[in-house]
Amino acid sequence: MNFDTHAIAHRSVPPTDFAQRLWDSGQSLLAAGRYVAARRELEAAERQAFFKRDAALLAGIYLPLLEAARQIRQFCCDGVIAITSANTVKARKAMRQLATAGGVGLLMETCGTRSSRTPTTSADAPVEYLRLIEHQQYWRITTSAPGHSGIAVQWTHDPAHIIAPAEPEQLLAILPPPGIYRPGDPRHAQARETLLLTWEALALGFLRRQDATPDGWAELAVLRSARHIDPACERILLRMMAVAQKLI
Repeated sequence: MNFDTHAIAHRSVPPTDFAQRLWDSGQSLLAAGRYVAARRELEAAERQAFFKRDAALLAGIYLPLLEAARQIRQFCCDGVIAITSANTVKARKAMRQLATAGGVGLLMETCGTRSSRTPTTSADAPVEYLRLIEHQQYWRITTSAPGHSGIAVQWTHDPAHIIAPAEPEQLLAILPPPGIYRPGDPRHAQARETLLLTWEALALGFLRRQDATPDGWAELAVLRSARHIDPACERILLRMMAVAQKLI
């Protein structure tokens, strides 16, 4: 893809604009490989640009934002994967390990006692979280973002049992038992494949349940909600860029 995002973003945008400075900072951090900081700056720029209805700047933000999120997702899924209860000493130890090494935390909670607070990590910690919610002995995997009910989980002790791609409504998340899994463990590979497919399915499933709208800004608002579910979903970010370009 050959998108000149810098040219798009600078079109009719004052150089002193705060959102523009955030965008420039995010681009520099991205080029330096500081992906967490880059995503933070680019997301702040995106919020400012959306609030101001600055379609030109938005069109230049979404591709680097996708790249930052994609690099974080890759790093996290290739790192430690911790499946653990949310409010235990063991969980806190696992979260400290994640904050140091990077990875994915799957926090197990009982329906009705779900915490809205994600564990604190350092400013540049490459860590992402999903939630596992139990209700009447059945588990669903979800995110902290509102607007979706999650995907059913099937626990297995067989590391050869790999998730099969499916439509979001039919997807079944295959996971090993609670534990700490590191690269090289077959159960890590199993969990990794499930996470990559599940994040996208959660976001795309949310989009399918939304009403179509001819208004570009309204569509962007829906897409922004979907991106909160899966910040690294290529289909969503590229659609956001295309919608923004039409609004210029």
